[in-house]
Amino acid sequence: MSRSPTGTSSLRGVLTPVFRSPTDRQTYRNLLYLFLSFPLGLLYYILVVTGFALGLGLSVFGIGIVILLGTVIGLRYLGTFERRLANALLRTDIPEPDDVERDDGGAVDTVKAYLGAASTWRGLGFVLLKFWLGVLSFVLLVSFLATAIELVVLPVSPAGTLNVEVFGWEVASTFDTTTQRLLAVPIGVCLALVGFPILNAFADVNASIASSLLGASEPNEET
Repeated sequence: MSRSPTGTSSLRGVLTPVFRSPTDRQTYRNLLYLFLSFPLGLLYYILVVTGFALGLGLSVFGIGIVILLGTVIGLRYLGTFERRLANALLRTDIPEPDDVERDDGGAVDTVKAYLGAASTWRGLGFVLLKFWLGVLSFVLLVSFLATAIELVVLPVSPAGTLNVEVFGWEVASTFDTTTQRLLAVPIGVCLALVGFPILNAFADVNASIASSLLGASEPNEET
C-alpha cells in the first residue's frame, strides 16, 4: 500500500505557508502590528500604572479621584485606538462595544456608565496584557527577522548591521571568515522562511485576543 499521496499532501500543507508568507502582503501588515506592539504596550503600561498609583496615592484628596476617573476613561480611548489598529493591520472586524448607554444625563452619568460597562474592564485587561504581548513580539522579531537580516547582509557588512544578540549570542561575531559569511546567507533566508509563518501565527493570536477583549459583548442566548 502506498502512502506517497498522503505524505505529499502533508508536506505540501507544511511548505505552502512557508513559501507563501513572504509574498503575502498581510505578512507585512502583521509584522508592522507586532513591531508596534512593544512600544505601545510599554507606553500603555506606564500610563495605566502611573495613573492608578497616583490616583490611589492621592485618593484622600479630590485630585486622586479625578486622576482615577481620568485613567479609567482614558482606557476606553486606548481600547478604541487598539480596536482600529487591529482592524486596519490584522484584518479583524471588531465592532464597537455596545454596553454603554448613551444619554444626555451629564458628565456624572457618563462616568457611571463607563465604570459599569464590562468593556471598560475588558479594555483594561487588554491594555495590561498588551505589554507582555509586546515583549513576546519583540523577542520573536529579534529571534527570527532581525537575526535573518543580520545573517543575509554579513557578506557586505562583516561587523554586523543590527548588532543582533540572541540570548547572549552575538550573531556577527560567530561568522569570522568570508566562507562562513557566505554560508550565513542561506541560513538567514531559511530562518526568515521559518520565521514568517511563526510571526503570522502570533499575529493571529493577537487578533483573537483583541477580538475577545475589545469588541462588543456577545448577546445572551435565549433558551
